[in-house]
Amino acid sequence: MVLFIGCTETEDEKQQTPAPTVQSTATTEHEIVATVREFVKAIDDGEYDHAIGLSTPNEFKREGLVEVNGAFDLAKTEIAEAFAGYENAAVLANPIPGPSGTVQFGYSLTRNGDHWLIRDVDMLPNNDAVEKWLAGFKGVEPNAKRVAGED
Repeated sequence: MVLFIGCTETEDEKQQTPAPTVQSTATTEHEIVATVREFVKAIDDGEYDHAIGLSTPNEFKREGLVEVNGAFDLAKTEIAEAFAGYENAAVLANPIPGPSGTVQFGYSLTRNGDHWLIRDVDMLPNNDAVEKWLAGFKGVEPNAKRVAGED
């Protein structure tokens, strides 16, 4: 025979303090957005080899990334819109000031196995350029889903 010595259920309930409930309000960022953020931060921090490692082979040269970093305040980059297709993705950054006026950067990504790589970056100087860039992407990935930005 086994005897249990302890509190009654009522006493036990009185002694236990319920754990506070914590609800996360953080949303998970899509991988293409996270990749672009990491790429931009690497350039801004002068970690050019890391930025090159996030891109398709032979796409970017260190000298070009150094030049872009000197010309633009990349720390001010925010994501305006992002679209993910099956093999390709497009991420549009907010306008930032540059040496010859305000521009937006359009980041084109390609799927490489189970992750994404930066394939190309376009400097988009005006709304017409942005619209053409987005239309070009949608022509390649017509079923792409918006994963960031407002409808």
